[in-house]
Amino acid sequence: MTFYEAGTSLVKYNYLHTINHRGNPDTLVLDPDVKYDLVVHTIPPVEKKNISIEKGKHNIITLDAPQGYLHLQLDGQNSNYFPTTIVRQEGIMHTLNVQEFGTKEKYIVGKYDLEILTLPRIKLKDVEIKQSSTNTLKIPASGNVYFNKSSKGYGSVYVDDGKTLEWVCNLNTASQNEIIYLQPGKYKVVFRPEMAKETIKTTEQNFEVRAGTPMTVRIQ
Repeated sequence: MTFYEAGTSLVKYNYLHTINHRGNPDTLVLDPDVKYDLVVHTIPPVEKKNISIEKGKHNIITLDAPQGYLHLQLDGQNSNYFPTTIVRQEGIMHTLNVQEFGTKEKYIVGKYDLEILTLPRIKLKDVEIKQSSTNTLKIPASGNVYFNKSSKGYGSVYVDDGKTLEWVCNLNTASQNEIIYLQPGKYKVVFRPEMAKETIKTTEQNFEVRAGTPMTVRIQ
């Protein structure tokens, strides 16, 4: 919690709220000659402005800040790759928080839009956080794909559903070997060696990624 002098950016106090040994919210001692703006650093933050403190009285400052938890988990085999997730309030593009898989974070009750930075990306809308409860979301663990190229060159990875190709990422043109973590599914890699000056030298190869499983794709 941050207490500002009302109407200014002057910070008067910073406190971490706690419950005392009697099970009640702890009591603070504040200067009663100052009016305050209060910011509670929940996700998202909650504010209350122009708070007056009466001298010689136990003042109670109330804010509406019901919270619940979002728990992000990988489903399936163990993985060393834990993707991050951009959390936004429903319908708002501003990034509210960045949360890693394998963690649990507290949010104000409401709905949120998630963009999980896997390859390919996973977008989830209207993820609901309810008061005093935990919403656990699971996604498959990515597979560890080792691309072994016959030479340096230009290439891209696509999701291949048998009908259309959806671009996922480009290969590193400066490296002959690289590792990319991909979500389970069917893919195609398209590649042309750097020294090949003819388009017809382009090659393509299909492969399938399984959750949490390493594999090697050899590109000629």
